[in-house]
Amino acid sequence: MGLLNLATYASVWRGYEYYSNKNVITCIKQSDSEIKGMVCGNGQKHYEVFIDLEHPRKSKCNCPHANGKRIICKHMIALYFAAYPNAAKKYYEDVIKYQEEEEKRQEELEYKVIDYVHKLKKSELEQLLLQVLFDGPEWQYERFIHENIECKFSK
Repeated sequence: MGLLNLATYASVWRGYEYYSNKNVITCIKQSDSEIKGMVCGNGQKHYEVFIDLEHPRKSKCNCPHANGKRIICKHMIALYFAAYPNAAKKYYEDVIKYQEEEEKRQEELEYKVIDYVHKLKKSELEQLLLQVLFDGPEWQYERFIHENIECKFSK
């Protein structure tokens, strides 16, 4: 598995942000598969980073999250993107494409829900509303009470 596949989604995204914000101070390709560098973290703290593309779990960073652990952190990802800017560009394009597709899926789902609700009989709609209010999260019930019961009867 590659470096990006082993990292969490959050680490890859934050690593991309660090790369985009030019937090990578140095980037030295030691070989085709080994890169070392320095990455500026939060609070201007600098971290020494080493990535091994052939054996990603051997990569190292002295940040609190990854130090002494076999974890792929955001600093490693930032260094990787600095060494391979085309990979960073592809990653960002993939994220944008996914977000656009997800928005389209959500919009289609919204239309299906609206269509379904419009086709319900009044009694079916009442039953569904009560089920959502009583079986759903507590905040939803409380918000419904506050916005529809307390506000209308307190006047």
